[in-house]
Amino acid sequence: MNVDEFDLDYRLLRLFLTIYDEGSVTAAAHRLGVGQPTVSHGLDRLRQIIGDPLFVRSGRSVAPTAHADEIAPQIRALLQGMRDLTRVVTFDPDDPSHSAHFTIGCNDYEVSVVLPALMQRLQSCKADIRLKVLSISGEDHFVGLLRSGKIDHAISIQSAGKHADIAMQALFREQMRCFYDPGFHDAAPDTLDRYCAADHARVIIGANDVSAIDDLLRATGRSRRTALQVSTFASIPNLIRGTKVIATLPSRLAENVMDGFATCDFPLEFPEYGFAQYWHVRNAANAAHKWLRAEIFRIARGLG
Repeated sequence: MNVDEFDLDYRLLRLFLTIYDEGSVTAAAHRLGVGQPTVSHGLDRLRQIIGDPLFVRSGRSVAPTAHADEIAPQIRALLQGMRDLTRVVTFDPDDPSHSAHFTIGCNDYEVSVVLPALMQRLQSCKADIRLKVLSISGEDHFVGLLRSGKIDHAISIQSAGKHADIAMQALFREQMRCFYDPGFHDAAPDTLDRYCAADHARVIIGANDVSAIDDLLRATGRSRRTALQVSTFASIPNLIRGTKVIATLPSRLAENVMDGFATCDFPLEFPEYGFAQYWHVRNAANAAHKWLRAEIFRIARGLG
């Protein structure tokens, strides 16, 4: 019979350790819940593969050979490693011996609205949890980063795109508001005429020079003059404070980035839109990643 080391499997290695620990083929069969002929056949198979008797008779028991004594610790460690492969590692944020390093892809809107509460939560944990944040420029960009493993997680506008390997969870809804410096406006830009007559700042992320607001105005036969275009929300307040320039931005920025500015409704019907978190399916069962997703979801639900 032709045999080689690749004929070894979990059952044969487990059978070896059971005989080794019990010192008896009969006791090993009882412990494994099989018949003695099955254990004897497996032992014969092991002897052929390893090229050593492994166990010899010693009265009513069997005694390990010198080679069996030598390989027993290796087999024990190997079996434990095989068992570990079938277990999802746990993560306890309050255990100082645990650690997790996360890379999240998002833009400065999410940095302002979601991440402050997340950082407070991470800092309250006893585990060594570290966060790295990378900017993303749209769905195609963050999907590629998730697939490559350059980011573990993404928070962005909810997309209708479906990717078999990318999981998504809706977080919260958002709407647009007009922001302006009240010291430089006699009246709020809350009518279409006043809105279109004003100078505007807009945020365009990435290379795409398209604005849903401009598209909506165009559909009604109107337009606006863009006096300022930037790539981040955080740059808007310093640039329009003390001017007549207005900005149409997500409403939740009123609580952070745009604090101190007056606001009014956008004068056209602009549909609410959602934000979601995304992750690659390879991280779906990872305990630390599951904990992070649950924390982000909890924070998002607290936004109302």
